[in-house]
Formats: sequence, structure tokens, C-alpha cells
Amino acid sequence: MCPEELWNTYSLELKGYIMRHVSDKYEAEDILQEVGIRIQQNTNKIKDIANVKAWLYRITYNLIVDYYRKTKKLSLQDDINEISVPDTPAQENYNKETAECLLKLVEYLPATYKEAIIESDYNGKKQNMLAQKWGLSNSGSKTRIQRARKKLKAVLNSCCEVKPDHAGNIIEFHSKESSRTEFSCINC
Repeated sequence: MCPEELWNTYSLELKGYIMRHVSDKYEAEDILQEVGIRIQQNTNKIKDIANVKAWLYRITYNLIVDYYRKTKKLSLQDDINEISVPDTPAQENYNKETAECLLKLVEYLPATYKEAIIESDYNGKKQNMLAQKWGLSNSGSKTRIQRARKKLKAVLNSCCEVKPDHAGNIIEFHSKESSRTEFSCINC
């Protein structure tokens, strides 16, 4: 199915879904527009997606959650679970377990990188604000946050087998018991 067909088939349904979760009409339209952009950005991948409807709803769900995080209407651990995705035969994922593990593994990072992850990803502070706080340029702040994310990913990969699907959802997540590394997910 081409992007135009997807849009024609699902845009009204997705708009209704967004409107049930976002009361501001204009914000809802912005989210719907962003869904359209994501469809266009993934044109090459669409043919490989087994359940396109589930994929579209996952994108929409993530954009709604991002909207609430940016507006500080939800914290990372508050009522995000209240946003429901319609019943679609989606693949089981381990996103929540992985996120919980990452929050624990951030403790193994050097203080500079730990602060970068906590401030940017957990507290949602903008990179330009962090640049001022740290006395860095905007690109320096961005680089620090990217390095922190890479280091955190390396820590996670040192203890766990993690396999994402095409949409970035974690579909395999288990301990590397045979390697007995310092960072065991069993201890998370």
C-alpha cells in the first residue's frame, strides 16, 4: 500500500483516535500531520510491515505520549498507560521492561553522562537549556546527550540481548546469562 492509500484509508480513523486523547483541536491536527510525515519518511519500509494498521496506531500513540511529555501534562511514569491503543493484532513487546532496566542501568554511567540522560530523557529538558546549564554550545550539549545514550545502550547490550522490530519496539529482551557480565538484567 502506498503512503497516499494509507493516508486515505486511515487518516479519519486516526484523527478520531487522537481527538479522544487530545482535547485541543489544533494540537490534535498537528499530531495527525506528524503521523503523515512519519508515513512519508517510512515509504520504503511500508511494504515490509506485516500489520500496517497496528504500526500506524503505534506511531500515533507515541506521538500523543510525546505531546503530553512536552507539555508536562504527564510524567514518564504517570498516566501514560491510560492512553489505549485500539485492539489490533500487534506483536508483544518489552518496551516497559527495557525502560525500567535503563533507569537502573543509568547508575553505571559516569556522572556527566548520567546527568545528561536524566535531564534530557527523563526530565524532558531541552538541549539548548542544558547547554546553558552546562556552559556548552548547543552542539556540545547535543553531543554529550548522544554520547550518554550510546554509553547507556552499551551498558544495556553488555548484559542483555535486545532486539527491536521495524518500529523500534523491543521484541526480544533477555539476560546474557552465559556471559556473566557485571551488568546482569536479573539484578535490575
